[in-house]
Amino acid sequence: MGFKDELKKEIRNAIRDVEKEVNRTWIVDYKGHSIKIVFQMKEEQLIIDGVTVASKKRNNILSHMIPFSKMSGTIELENGHKHHVFVKLGGYRNLNCIVKIDKETILDDSQQLEMLPWNHKEKIVPFLQQQVQIHHKIIDESMPDDVYVYDENQPKLSPGFSDLLIDKVPTPFYAKKLLKLFKEQIENPNNKTRKATYEKIIFDQMAIYTNEFIELLLQAQLEETLLQNEALWLLEHAAHREVVKFSIIVLGCTDCEKYKELLFTIGLHEEFTAYVLFALKNGIKESNNEIWRLAQSVHGWGKVAAVKQLDAPSEEIKHWFRTKGCESSISLAYLAYVCAEKGELDEVLYENTISKELYDGAGLIIEGLLHDMSTEGMDDYSDAGLILSRFVYHSSTHCKTMDNFYVLLKINEYINVDSEVWEERFLNNWRHHERNTILEAIEPLIKDRKWADLAMNVINHDYDYHALEIVRFFELDVTKQLFVLLEKYPLNDALYFVIMGTNNRSYIEELCQFAELHLSLTNFSYEEQSCLQYIVQSLHEFEGVGLPLIQAALESNDGSLQYYSLTVLDEWSPTSWKNPAILAAIQHIATTTKDKEDRQLAKYLLTK
Repeated sequence: MGFKDELKKEIRNAIRDVEKEVNRTWIVDYKGHSIKIVFQMKEEQLIIDGVTVASKKRNNILSHMIPFSKMSGTIELENGHKHHVFVKLGGYRNLNCIVKIDKETILDDSQQLEMLPWNHKEKIVPFLQQQVQIHHKIIDESMPDDVYVYDENQPKLSPGFSDLLIDKVPTPFYAKKLLKLFKEQIENPNNKTRKATYEKIIFDQMAIYTNEFIELLLQAQLEETLLQNEALWLLEHAAHREVVKFSIIVLGCTDCEKYKELLFTIGLHEEFTAYVLFALKNGIKESNNEIWRLAQSVHGWGKVAAVKQLDAPSEEIKHWFRTKGCESSISLAYLAYVCAEKGELDEVLYENTISKELYDGAGLIIEGLLHDMSTEGMDDYSDAGLILSRFVYHSSTHCKTMDNFYVLLKINEYINVDSEVWEERFLNNWRHHERNTILEAIEPLIKDRKWADLAMNVINHDYDYHALEIVRFFELDVTKQLFVLLEKYPLNDALYFVIMGTNNRSYIEELCQFAELHLSLTNFSYEEQSCLQYIVQSLHEFEGVGLPLIQAALESNDGSLQYYSLTVLDEWSPTSWKNPAILAAIQHIATTTKDKEDRQLAKYLLTK
């Protein structure tokens, strides 16, 4: 998100906070009649017996420079007598409400306006505790402060992922200033000091400063009881996720044994798992058992963090690493290497017979090690040849499902790369006989046509990624079936990718027509953007196809879509794409984009 977008979000959030603070209602009973006064950011109302008799609307926030507003109405009693109702509302520091009937004052109330950042908002920890109390787990990944974190068109990230994307330059002395404010808070806890700390915390992301703040806090050697008291107060009142993270860090710098159940509950939400892991490891005894309990209860980025922190001193935990450790809601690539190492996968696969449970778990680990996204993959694993050869050996007994067979396809793909890659592998962990053994053992397994028939049957009924990869391996044309599936799953980007990969002009024209009808060509959702990118980036050789999609990509605010579109047009002849709308979109990029390469290419296209 750019600076302007961040500024807009901050202004929007500030206005939202002010609206919540100033929203007040007074109700007065006068001789059996209800008089209700409503004060809101943009409107005041006088309601008598359920009927709005007067209202004043404010067109903008600057109208509040006029401190008071007045409203009036009439109330009729049962004897027919009418009385004049007069209301005066407003003020700067205090919100005053004065109600008079005729000249008699029946209400004179003054309420202090305190812009406390935790007020009038749902608190995060009670929100999580309620879920866990009822369901024994987190069933809703959303959080009460989502509206403050994300814009309407901004895709929500998986919990815990945003802290892994930190690329901001740290604000100088931020951690020192934060610690200074927190010291003032624990020495003199009140709304003023707590507000100062709270606002400093939510100014930025704690992930940027975690290590520095922990070091400074430990060096300060503050009174542990006071630290815990204020950390718990913040946890109880936190309506922003960064405050929860800060409080967990503080607790983790103390002996927090008696708070481990509270920490465990919070850690079940994967936005906070990594912070809770720090607190458990640093602040309680026998932390490995609690970390394992948490690792078994989370499934996304929190599990990645837990698996990395978990030790395997027992056979029970090693078995879990081998069979369950790699199961997750995100890519296997992030867990595979750690699970293989800590689960000692090479040793158990060497047995003559293994269980189906172990075989399936090993398959997930191997699939993750072979994944393109693996930072630590099969080439980094010292016993790669051993685990692959032993897995293929056990496959003759345990390969029963398409998921099992898919792993064999990935092994076959890995084994059959070109000789240059193997020259490097032979210099590292591999031996020639290991590769030859695998090649010989895997060939009859992957040539079994029953898998093609099974996968084809699945694709005829529904989408399945592994089934799709299997039919592609057997070179079966299922493009017509894919178009049927597109009607059912119009935002499944994998279907777009496969159809574009056919390089068949007829199919690609049909896909572009489908996309023009089913994708919103303005204000793309994240899913629509992904589908569109798979199309646009592959149109270079298909001059004139999908021009409306090219135009939509050029007019988007996404740099990747704009870049791919410009490169496509660069390879097409100008007569196939030059029209006023396309030229206007290119002109806009040429004059506004910050990317130098895109700007130069756009200017060049305008001269063709």
